[in-house]
Amino acid sequence: MRHAILVLLDDQEASGYDLAREFANSIGLVWNATHQQIYLELGKLNDQQMVKYRHIPQDGKPDKKLYRITDKGRDELIRWLRKPAAAARIRDAFMVKIAGGGLADSHALLRELDELTEMRRERLATFEELAHKLDNEGRDKQLFSYLTLRRGILDQQAWLDWASEVRDALTSREDISASV
Repeated sequence: MRHAILVLLDDQEASGYDLAREFANSIGLVWNATHQQIYLELGKLNDQQMVKYRHIPQDGKPDKKLYRITDKGRDELIRWLRKPAAAARIRDAFMVKIAGGGLADSHALLRELDELTEMRRERLATFEELAHKLDNEGRDKQLFSYLTLRRGILDQQAWLDWASEVRDALTSREDISASV
């Protein structure tokens, strides 16, 4: 997560709230983080002098902290970018449920599949809207954001294709069970 934060801060100064919003809208395509995780990591990065912040007074609210990457943080980010990335691990509880589907109620799996499918369709629509916005602004200006976004779009599309296969298989299984 530290490197995701450094990537975001390399573009511009940001508050913890701004970073959480960016995790939800951009880098969240590839890395999820809660507000609490972000603030905890910002504290560590600050202690290690990889970021620093300035206070912005606000009327009627606590002061805002705007973080920016330091030279030490940028050096760490460059060092990390030069290293090969570890293979991604998949942690998907629904896939475990499908793997154990022989013991499961197909109707319950179908209901959960429908919920997840709706969430994935919404995410796909959001990603496609962001890609369209980047296209209109000139994709080359934010090429790496666009490439990351394309990966998110393809991932959602692949999951939806897989979900269609799962639906067909579970529906067929139910049809067979009903006829016995």
